[in-house]
Amino acid sequence: MVSRKKWLLSISLVLILICGVASAEKITLWTWYGAELGEVLKDMIKNDFTAKTGIDVEIVLVPVEDINNKLLLAYLGGDAPDVVELYSNQAVELGVRNALVNLNTMPKIKNITSQMNPMLLPAISYKSALFALPGEINWTWTYYRTDIFKDLGLGVPETWDDIRAASTKLRARNMDTYYYYQGDGPIVGKLLPLVFQRKSDIYKNDGTASNLDSIENIAAFKELTALHKEYKLALDDPSFTTFASGQTPLQILQNWYYHGFEITSPQINGKWDITLFPGTKQKDGSLDRTNTGKMLVWSMVSSTKKKEAAWKLMEWLSSTDFSNKFTQMGYELHKTRLFFANKNSIDNAPFPKEKIGLAKEALATCRMQTAVIGGHVANRYVDFAFNKVVLQNADPEVAIKQAAKESTDEIQRKLKEFSRYIKSL
Repeated sequence: MVSRKKWLLSISLVLILICGVASAEKITLWTWYGAELGEVLKDMIKNDFTAKTGIDVEIVLVPVEDINNKLLLAYLGGDAPDVVELYSNQAVELGVRNALVNLNTMPKIKNITSQMNPMLLPAISYKSALFALPGEINWTWTYYRTDIFKDLGLGVPETWDDIRAASTKLRARNMDTYYYYQGDGPIVGKLLPLVFQRKSDIYKNDGTASNLDSIENIAAFKELTALHKEYKLALDDPSFTTFASGQTPLQILQNWYYHGFEITSPQINGKWDITLFPGTKQKDGSLDRTNTGKMLVWSMVSSTKKKEAAWKLMEWLSSTDFSNKFTQMGYELHKTRLFFANKNSIDNAPFPKEKIGLAKEALATCRMQTAVIGGHVANRYVDFAFNKVVLQNADPEVAIKQAAKESTDEIQRKLKEFSRYIKSL
């Protein structure tokens, strides 16, 4: 009788285990993290997230450049992932098309967004909807060769006046200054900080038209074009080569170049430094050093049948603990210095401790481009205006006003195209 009871108990335990395995939730994540970082992500999910939650995650590598179209096709075909990694400028139009979940409907969303710089959120929001959570981030700051600056009697370049003065002195010695935004809309990326530092934006507040023709934005555009026409900032530059050689000892670039300079130019270690993005003096005497950049974001696809499990994964991916471990493991692998948007993670970022305060301030002053319907396409008109002025000697005010008109036309066309979606928000 006892042996029979033991046998029945054993069978029951086996059945429970089998049912548990069969019923374990499994969700799919599309990410661009491949190679070593992909392995880090895979191991962390298995050993941390899945171990704690019981939720299995299938990871699919999709190049970030292809994700937008592939996601739409998969969504329409009923084969979309549950969670997807995107560039921030892709999230809003996908979200407005109902392809992504409005995360403001999810529990504890304020707890997560409170850990982020609020100036990052307009890039992934539309009206009252939030379509993504910020992940890896690249802000912009200034790199300069301390040895060359010392020889020329130049101080740390903190303002745009400093940049102009340094550029003039460098040009007199056949050396260059370079200002570059790496990402979609490279000219808009360079213009935005000058606009933000004037307390303005390139769109009207309601997102229905361009604001490029405002007094502040015309002044910002004139300043940008003058930097290249009058002060001869380089239009193109092989940064790693010229920074090491000293040909271009002053460069305004994104934060990932720090790691690049360390790896490619060990011979100049100790001969260069960083400072915050150049600032504009305000009427009260303060210095506005708002910069811009780009970021990867996590979104939930609206077709998911496992919303609760997908949200748990997104909460984990946005946590300080994940950011700290992922960036540290990436650094241990091949000295990559990554930053995530969770401001609490900066203290433990794989970055020189004496520069952590600078990194925290750079994140706190990073403002992303506001998302408007059609804005991504409208950016090209700023590129056209810039080229007309710098390459063809057009009048900057005329050129930017034309860009404002064309941008508004583009936004209005897109608003009509998206009107049936927007009404449902």
